[in-house]
Amino acid sequence: MSGIVQQRDDSDPGDETIRNFRYQFGYGAILLLSALRRKTNYISMWCEHYEDLICERSDGFFDCYQIKTSTPENGHLKLTTDSVKKSIKRFVTLNTRFGSDIVTMCIVSNTEFLDSEQADKIATCPGRFLEAIRNAASSDGIDVMFSKAFDALKSHCECDAESLFTTLKKVDLCVGPGRQSFETDIAYNHVPKVEGCEKCTISTTAAITDDLISKVFGASSLKSNNPDMHLHSYFSRTEIDPRLLGKRILIEEASSIIKKHTANHFRYLQGSGSLVVAAGNRDLTKLAKKLTNGGLSDYVTTLQRKTLATEKRLLEAPPKKLLDLIDQLESVVQSECDEAYLNAKYDDRPTGEVMLMDVYKRLRKIADNRPSDVFSEPYDTLIGFAGLLTSDCKVWWSEKFDINQ
Repeated sequence: MSGIVQQRDDSDPGDETIRNFRYQFGYGAILLLSALRRKTNYISMWCEHYEDLICERSDGFFDCYQIKTSTPENGHLKLTTDSVKKSIKRFVTLNTRFGSDIVTMCIVSNTEFLDSEQADKIATCPGRFLEAIRNAASSDGIDVMFSKAFDALKSHCECDAESLFTTLKKVDLCVGPGRQSFETDIAYNHVPKVEGCEKCTISTTAAITDDLISKVFGASSLKSNNPDMHLHSYFSRTEIDPRLLGKRILIEEASSIIKKHTANHFRYLQGSGSLVVAAGNRDLTKLAKKLTNGGLSDYVTTLQRKTLATEKRLLEAPPKKLLDLIDQLESVVQSECDEAYLNAKYDDRPTGEVMLMDVYKRLRKIADNRPSDVFSEPYDTLIGFAGLLTSDCKVWWSEKFDINQ
């Protein structure tokens, strides 16, 4: 391969920037999941609106989140770290304008915050500094150990002592998942704790995670599907802008994403399948003969490849899951192929072509809209399973004939 695609271009930070934004969207997914787990009283979340994320509480107030990503090699975050100071400065501005509506303002980072009892370090520990603020009745009563840090922060924020003090009273810190592993953490640790997701497969929790992150990404942009945005006139500015509503995610919307992947699904009885999978001895001669007889000789190679890949994929499944997986996939794919064959028989066009197009559409629809019915196996696996059934003489692409001739 050309050298241009052999090594990562370290001089172009674009991919890192996108990853950092995706981390922010991932934390948004965590907040949505926390509401579904009833760990928070959030009813909606606003994305990239004054802050990275603003969560609307059931009591009518709001919690604000600033998401910061940092390279762990740079060490713990300190009160003097630029990203921490910038977040607090933004919080001061926000609290000055909307303070009566805000309960908590949280800085979230993938990196730990410095915590030390050493005299020369304690004043730079964000948590200990904020604890001193909470213990003080006013800005004049801050522990002398932290008074210089407070004055330095006041100078950075370009505000008066009272504005900074009242803001800091609301500031909290949180360490999020790792920057490299956050999607795995969400899929493995957060999604399974939501009611209805306890027994989901990893592929299902990963799909839920991806959908939630995509939802937050969409709400973080200026994208809006609300047709009323084209009716929002100059003199209707006192009304909420329809474009702004596109930044809001109701918790019910997150719940709908969960239900899409965990809705009640049809299960065939255990032991209803009869297909046997085994490594290295799949004879695809019958499959080729059937396809050829059905006028599908051009598709033989492709279906053979998907058949072998599917058998290998099945054999890699956990032993306890394999039999259930085979039973369900065999029954679902067989049913769709049987119906497609029945429809094709009464079509004037060649049976094989009509049936193949119908099978493709049917299995694609199942993979996209009913993933739980097939244990979230991808479309290509379902097509490969049709190949396995064909090679076992359970699916035909034409009138039956003597396969041994």
